[in-house]
Amino acid sequence: MTQKMTRREWLVGTTTAAATGIILSGTKASAQSFMEPNINPTAENPIRAHLNENVYGQSLKARKAIAAAADDSHKYAFGDIFQFRALMAKLEDISEDHVGLGAGSTEFLEKAAVFNAVQGGDILLPVPTYGDIARFSRTLGSKLIEVPVGDDMHINLNAMRSAMTNNTKLIYLCNPNNPIPSIIEKTALKDFCNEMSEKATILIDEAYYEYVDNPDYESMISLVKENKNIVVTRTASKIHAFAGMRIGVCYAHPDFIQKSFGLFTNTLNLPAVRGAIESYQDIEYQAFLKQKNKECQQIISAMLDDLGLEYVKSNANFIFFNAGRPSTEVADIMKKHHILTGRPFEPYTNWVRLSLTKPEEMTYFTEKYRAEFA
Repeated sequence: MTQKMTRREWLVGTTTAAATGIILSGTKASAQSFMEPNINPTAENPIRAHLNENVYGQSLKARKAIAAAADDSHKYAFGDIFQFRALMAKLEDISEDHVGLGAGSTEFLEKAAVFNAVQGGDILLPVPTYGDIARFSRTLGSKLIEVPVGDDMHINLNAMRSAMTNNTKLIYLCNPNNPIPSIIEKTALKDFCNEMSEKATILIDEAYYEYVDNPDYESMISLVKENKNIVVTRTASKIHAFAGMRIGVCYAHPDFIQKSFGLFTNTLNLPAVRGAIESYQDIEYQAFLKQKNKECQQIISAMLDDLGLEYVKSNANFIFFNAGRPSTEVADIMKKHHILTGRPFEPYTNWVRLSLTKPEEMTYFTEKYRAEFA
């Protein structure tokens, strides 16, 4: 007689099987680090050092919640969404009407671009930076005012002030920035936000917020409570490893949240929401990931120092360094070793954005890089 198995039983079983195969990475590794480092990459299974993903995957608690949600996945996620929203408000000590949820933080960047285009406004932003809002704004016909980063590779707030026009209605700041993992000093950013928000909406993209360990950095969520023209976005795609499940959070004035809800909003994925509820409360796993990221930073920085290559100190889960040759050349050669590196970023076409994966994989990268370029 064939025994029937529910989706939940099957998924929980496969998750448990994965957990029993836990391989600890380093002496201080968490019991949740169940993915083996890829030290023998192949063309089919390369080291993915090109998309700033969390290659350790979601926490075990999140995975269990996602698997357990399988038998409820035919239902709408409204109740779970309200629960997740309440959690996000509690974690940041802000009222729930200041919190919006979306399919990744990119959804809110695009909505802000739509609001700006409807008003016929210009958008002011640094370059290089995360490119989605610029691409979307161009599609909508908005004028882009792009301000190059400073000689120190940091976002130049004074230059952005000078570039402001009477028609600028949206200012975009990615902090930490991407592809340059620099930060904006907290006092300077607060002053800028308080001043310029009188003239335009300021959207601060904090996608890499959780990775920052720098006393000069501070989230701008505190400004949202008192300033209706400040918007802060976060994503679960990075440290929480939900890049493929699409969870984003927006902190803004209730008017912005309400307008956003009415613009191409889709019900969120129920298993993803339940997984995110667990992930955001799994502080132990987040601490483990931050530890491993620091180890990766140290491994790559040591190689770059030894080779005398210029780089930007990382405040995120990637590093940006000057290879002294086209980044496309580096990418082609490293691909032969089954390591994927970042695409070119204008105008820094000799600079390589390298996502920090696992310490063992970064050590493998340094060995191959030295062999090819040292």
